[in-house]
Amino acid sequence: MASSSASTTGSSTPQQSLMSQSQLQSQLEPIDISSHNFTTPSKRIHNQQDVDYFLTSPAYKLITTFILHLNASVSPLDHSTNALRNPAHYTLVSETTNVSPAVQNIIDLIHALDSLITQAPPDAGPRRFGNVAFRKWHDLVASSVPTLLDQHLPPYIASHPTAKSELLPYLLGSFGSAQRLDYGTGHELSFAAFLCCLWVLGGFEPGRDEIALTLRCFDAYFHLVRRLVLTYTLEPAGSHGVWGLDDHAFLPYVFGSAQLTTYPPSSSSGEAAAAAEVNAPKMVDPAVASALEDVPKPGDVVTSLVVERERVRNLYFGAVGFIYDVKTGPFWEHSPILYDISGVQGGWGKINKGMLKMYNAEVLGKFPVVQHFPFGSIFNWGAPSHSNHNTTAATTQHQSNINNSNSSSSTSRGIPDTAAPTSAPTTRAPWATATNNSSPASLSNTGATTRAPWAATGTPSSSVSITTSSSTPSTRAPWAKPPAPDNVMTTKPGEQPLTTAPWAAPQVPLYPTSAGMSAAHHPPPPRQLSGEDTVAPWKLGGEGGAEAVPPPPVTEANLGPKRTSSPDSRLAASLDGEEAEKRRGSLGTGGVRVAETGDLSLGRKGSVVKGENNE
Repeated sequence: MASSSASTTGSSTPQQSLMSQSQLQSQLEPIDISSHNFTTPSKRIHNQQDVDYFLTSPAYKLITTFILHLNASVSPLDHSTNALRNPAHYTLVSETTNVSPAVQNIIDLIHALDSLITQAPPDAGPRRFGNVAFRKWHDLVASSVPTLLDQHLPPYIASHPTAKSELLPYLLGSFGSAQRLDYGTGHELSFAAFLCCLWVLGGFEPGRDEIALTLRCFDAYFHLVRRLVLTYTLEPAGSHGVWGLDDHAFLPYVFGSAQLTTYPPSSSSGEAAAAAEVNAPKMVDPAVASALEDVPKPGDVVTSLVVERERVRNLYFGAVGFIYDVKTGPFWEHSPILYDISGVQGGWGKINKGMLKMYNAEVLGKFPVVQHFPFGSIFNWGAPSHSNHNTTAATTQHQSNINNSNSSSSTSRGIPDTAAPTSAPTTRAPWATATNNSSPASLSNTGATTRAPWAATGTPSSSVSITTSSSTPSTRAPWAKPPAPDNVMTTKPGEQPLTTAPWAAPQVPLYPTSAGMSAAHHPPPPRQLSGEDTVAPWKLGGEGGAEAVPPPPVTEANLGPKRTSSPDSRLAASLDGEEAEKRRGSLGTGGVRVAETGDLSLGRKGSVVKGENNE
C-alpha cells in the first residue's frame, strides 16, 4: 500500500518522464526470444541497501519506462507538443479504443481466473483477518495458469518453456499472498511486470495496444482484485491506515489522473485557467470543446453522485468509488490524503505529475513493497559481481553506481557537474609550513600533524616529548617547561599523561590516598606522603609506643554561654520556707541546658517533675 509522505504536488519526477512518448517507446524494444537466455526469477532484495541498488538497476529502468509509456499514452494532452486530443476517446467506455486480439487474450485470461472464485467459496463465519478459502483459490490458479497461458499467449511464447517459466512468478504474484492473506501495491507491481515482460517479448504492438492495455486490461485486473478483497476480506499489505493514499492500489490514480489531463501542470488556479484559455483556440473540433465540459474536477471526489457517474469512465474515480463501497463516514475522515489532493489548484496535470513522483518514492523505493519482487533475465538485477548482496565489494560497487547514476542524470538534464576533481591540489593556511605531502590522503597515511604558527620547527626532542600509544608527536605551549626525566609520571596503558602548569610543584610518584582514589589523576599533597594529615590530632604518636594525646576536655567555651537568671528566679531565691517552695514549683527551671546536667527532666516545669517523683 502507498504512504503519503511524498507530496503529489512535487516538481520532480523520474528522469524518463521528461522524455517524449517516442523516446520511451524506443527503450522498450522487443528482444529476440530465440537467442535470449531465460532464467527463473528469484528474490534479490533482502535489505534497504538492495533497494538502493535496485533503483539504479536495469530492472528499475525497464519497469518505470513501461509505466511512464502507458501513462503518456492515455493522456489527452500530448506533452511533447501540448496538443489536445478529444478527452472522450480516453475513457473506459470509449468505442474508439482498439482492443487487439493480443490484448483481448490477456483480458480473457483475467476473466478465467475470476471464474475460479465460484469454485472456492469463502468459509462461513465472521473473521477478523483474511478468509482461508483464498488459499484454495490461489491453489486453483497455480494449477490452472500453465494451461491458461498456453491458451492465451502468442504461440511462439507459449511454446517456449523457459520463457513461460520466467513469466509465471509475475502472474502468480499479482493476486495477493496466500500465506499472509493480504493484497497491496507490491502485487499490483507484479502484474505490471507481467505485462511488461509480454511487451518485451513482442506480445503487443507498439503504437496500437498501449491504450487498450491501460484502459481495458488493467481495468479488468482491478475489478478482479477488488472482488478478491471483498470475497476473502484480504488485508491491506503494509497498511498505513488513513494516512495512506489507498489501502490496496496505486496505479489507478496514476493512469486515471492521466486520463483527465487536458492542460500542462500549473502551480495555481489562475495559471490553470490561463492554460485552458491558451489551449481553447486549438480546439477547432466542437466535439473536443463539448468533451472538456464533461471532465470532472479534482474536488468532485467528495460528491457521491459524480463519483458514481465517473467510476465507469475513469480509473481514478473507479478507485475512489471502491473506497465508498468499503468505507463509511465523511470522505475527509477515512481518506484524508485523497481529500487533500482534491484541493490541488494546478489541475489534473499537476496531480498526475505528483502521482508519478509519489509512486516512485512510496512503491518502488520502499523495502516492504518491493522485497518480494523477483528478478530474472528480463528484469535484470545487474552485473554478476552484484549478485551476492552480502559481500562488502558488492555494497561498495552499489554505492559507486548510485553516485555515477546521479552524476549522469544531472548531466543529461544540462546540469553541470560541480564535484571537485579528486586529483586537484589542496590549499593550506598561510602559516602552514611546506611538507612533502601533496594531498590529504598522503597526509593521513604518514600520520603527520599540523602545528600552530608559534610552534617550534623541527622534530621535538625526546626529553620534552610524551610517548603515547600512537606515533603522532605532541605540541607544547611556548611557556611550557620541559619536565625533568624523574618528574615524568608513569601512566597505565591507554591513559593520557598529565600536563602541569609552569608554576605547579614537582609531582610525586603514584601514591594511594586514604579515599582510595588513583593519584594518576588526583596527586596527593606533599604532607599526605607521610600520612600526617590523614589522622586525628590526638592519635599522633600512638603507634610508636608513645602516649596518645588525649582529646581536649570539655570546657565552658565548648558549651556556650550559661543561661541568665530571670526576675522570677531571683525572687524565688530570696524567699524562705514554704512560700519559697511554692514559688519554685510554679516557676520551674527555665533555661537549664541538657549539656550541663545530662538530665532531660530539668527542662520540664517543676510541677511535672514533682509528679514524676511521686510516681
